[in-house]
Order: sequence, then C-alpha cells, then structure tokens
Amino acid sequence: MKAFTAFATAAALCVSLSACIIQTDSDDNTVQINSLGHLQLGDGRITLHNGKSKAVIDAKGELSIDGKAVALTPQQRVQTQLLYANAIGIRDDGLAMGKAGAAIAGKAVGAAVQGVLSGDHDGNDIEKKVEAETAKLEEQAQKMCNRLTEMRRAQDSLVATLPAFQPFAQFKQDAEEDCKA
Repeated sequence: MKAFTAFATAAALCVSLSACIIQTDSDDNTVQINSLGHLQLGDGRITLHNGKSKAVIDAKGELSIDGKAVALTPQQRVQTQLLYANAIGIRDDGLAMGKAGAAIAGKAVGAAVQGVLSGDHDGNDIEKKVEAETAKLEEQAQKMCNRLTEMRRAQDSLVATLPAFQPFAQFKQDAEEDCKA
C-alpha cells in the first residue's frame, strides 16, 4: 500500500500543479496561466496585462499595445513569436500534465484495488509503475520550466530593443528558479 500512497500523492500533485498553472474559461475561450497571472491566451493571441494597459501578440508575432500596432524589426518579431510559441507550449504542456496525472491516479487506484483483491499487499509492481509514470511527468514539468526560461529570455531581449514593452516584462528569473525547484 505504500506504493499506492506514493503514486496517488504524485498523481494528485500533478493534477494540482496543472490546475494551478492552467485555468480555462469556456465563456470567452481563453486560458490563463495562473503562475504568470498577467498572461492570457485566447483567440489565437496572448494578452499581457500590467494593471493599466495590455499588450497583445498574435501567432505571427504582431504586437499591439492598447490597441495600437507596434512596428517591429525582424529581430523583435522573432522575440514576440518566441513569447507566443512558448506561452502556447506552456498551456499545452500544463493541460497534458493534468490529463496524465488524472490517468495515473486512476491507474493507481485500479492497481491498488486489484492488489488488495489478489492479496498482493507488497505493492512492488505498483511502485515500479508509479516511478515510470512519475518520471514522464517530471520530464513534462522540466519542459514547461524550459519554456518559461525561453519566454523570459525573449521578453528581456525584446525590452532591450523596445522600451515600450517594459511595462509588460513581468517574467522574472525567480519564477524560473521556483519552477525548477
């Protein structure tokens, strides 16, 4: 049963983590990355809020601030495209982790019940399955952290050449460190 407990705990943490990170709103078809509370995704664009105004980036890397298009150099457009692509990637990774965590929890419960019914109270098989599935989730979590790092780098590079973007530069290095901890 100790293996089941560890497995169920890991699965619950994954589901909780992805729920904390990703929040969907079916009314307006948006997704908010909660750990990056100033960022919303929806309708083919990301919206960055700073409390007073907003910046919008679409899949092509087009940037507007408070509804006004911002002329970008080719290098700035690369940075906005990286911001967009990594935000979408974090959303997709978070949703996948939530689904995988729920599936793992379901498998753990099924395996634990089967173990109890069959008299296998040791749980070694369950523990091996838990470790394998948890390793996959850890890889996905690392992928999300890497995307966060790429977003911050793109943001910092964009701010260096486009000061108007500074108010929206809210991705901090300590968020990356927290992610990897």
